[in-house]
Amino acid sequence: MGGILKGSFDLFYNLIGTNSVLYPQTDIIDTYVFRSLVGQFNFSMGAAVGFYQSMFGLILVLVVNFIVRKVEPDSALF
Repeated sequence: MGGILKGSFDLFYNLIGTNSVLYPQTDIIDTYVFRSLVGQFNFSMGAAVGFYQSMFGLILVLVVNFIVRKVEPDSALF
C-alpha cells in the first residue's frame, strides 16, 4: 500500500524526457522532483515534495493498517 504513491519514474522519463509540452498531462511526483533537482537546482522544493510524498505514504499505510486491524486483527502489521 505504501508503494502506491511511487510512480514508474523510468517509464515516464524515458517516454517524455525533456518535452515540456507533455508535462501537464504526464507529470508525476518523481519526475517533478528530478526536474527540480537537476534542471532548476531547486533543492529545497525537491526535498519538500519528496518529504510530502513520504509523509502522505506513511499516513496512508497507518490508516489502512487501522482499518485492517478493525476488520481482521491477525492480518494487521502492528
